[in-house]
Amino acid sequence: MHEISPSLEEMQQWFAHLITSPIMQSDADRIPLFPSDVVPEIRKKIAPSPTLRSEERMGIYQQQYWWRLISVMQELFPSLVALLDYEEFNSLIAEPYLASHIPQDWFISKIGDDLPKWLERLKPNALTVSNTMAIKTLPLRELALLDLAYEQLLFADILPNIDLAKCEKETLYLQPFVLLFELDVDLFCFRQEILREKKQPLQPLKKWRKKRYLVLYRLHEENFYEEIQPVFFELLSRLQKGAKLNEMIPLLERCEDVTSLFQKMGSRGWLTHCPSKASNRSMRILVQTQKRVKKRREN
Repeated sequence: MHEISPSLEEMQQWFAHLITSPIMQSDADRIPLFPSDVVPEIRKKIAPSPTLRSEERMGIYQQQYWWRLISVMQELFPSLVALLDYEEFNSLIAEPYLASHIPQDWFISKIGDDLPKWLERLKPNALTVSNTMAIKTLPLRELALLDLAYEQLLFADILPNIDLAKCEKETLYLQPFVLLFELDVDLFCFRQEILREKKQPLQPLKKWRKKRYLVLYRLHEENFYEEIQPVFFELLSRLQKGAKLNEMIPLLERCEDVTSLFQKMGSRGWLTHCPSKASNRSMRILVQTQKRVKKRREN
């Protein structure tokens, strides 16, 4: 009696399941090794090559799949890579994270979207690094959020600009390539220091006495950030949701120079009449390690 060959769909599902399974063990050539109970099925479905056994051929596919995912994670989170180094980033963050977050989207850059939450759930002693700074003082979650914000700018839509001379009755919106931040530490400068080619010894990240407000935006294919006044932050936050000028009069009356603010937004192309589908464009990042220290002192 002849065995019925699996359908193409069944074969694709089996193949995908095999190569997306976490690598548990590798040989001396770093080719993944499959469990002994899986090998007979691989040999049954995959022909060997003149130089490789069936399971070795599958192992190379599995290896390349995971290397590709890890390389994407490295590209998404350059500050974490620079802070920990490649080897520790891969073993302590990328590999365990990916093992529980198999990509479900065709857009591969989305694989890191849940990393900040994953880092937040880690226990303080869950990571041990050779870096001279204690792991509990490293703002890994906060840096991950900032790395994702920079990545978000690369793919943000550029909607039609609005003519400020004709915007009296129109609903104004903030462009998707303008991101807002409420911070209690100088995280942007800290990230810049980490990414410098000629690194200096890292200084501990210190909290500001009070929260500050910053805007991160893209202009002429470059990224910029700057600190802004709280009232300007409030105005931009309102524009993210969309508002007409007459609806913002109480807010505008609190601004020192409304004309210069609108000139700045106009010259940078920040305003549009089109609502944006983008989300997570306003981030409140308060470094958690510092907050935990404060709570312990209070207790």
